[in-house]
Amino acid sequence: MLPITFKQYSVAIDERVCSRCRICISICECFEYDDARDVIRVNTISCKGCGICIASCPSSAIYHVYDDGIFYDVIGKREAVAFDCLNCGYECVEEEGKLIFCIRRLNMGKALEAIREGKEVVIKKCLLSDEKIDEKEEKILKMEEILAIFKMEKKMKVE
Repeated sequence: MLPITFKQYSVAIDERVCSRCRICISICECFEYDDARDVIRVNTISCKGCGICIASCPSSAIYHVYDDGIFYDVIGKREAVAFDCLNCGYECVEEEGKLIFCIRRLNMGKALEAIREGKEVVIKKCLLSDEKIDEKEEKILKMEEILAIFKMEKKMKVE
């Protein structure tokens, strides 16, 4: 079976249209105001592309970035291609019976849904990063707590 690749589309802001009302900052942690440049910036690494900010923007300055150029060839590979957060749009990669997440992109809802469907969830560090996964990271601890309640701890692996 070929792996199925999930792609997230982050958002961007058209600075020429943005009124700097900062509503987006109040509803999503992916936004921050840069005082020095008088602009609002988007953290595309943490942006899940849910679109709530787009619907909330009174200036219509926020939009999804659809870039097919950042798809990587994962067909036929046993390992997920590096989750390079600066260039990568992947949220996770699905292989036979498992869903592989980069620790920086762990979507707990999608992970729990995959476990409910009988799949294993694997959490990896970014393959291009020297950072080691701290197994005590907040998201991992929360996932462990939830899985322990349902006695499904063995369905998640941190590598």
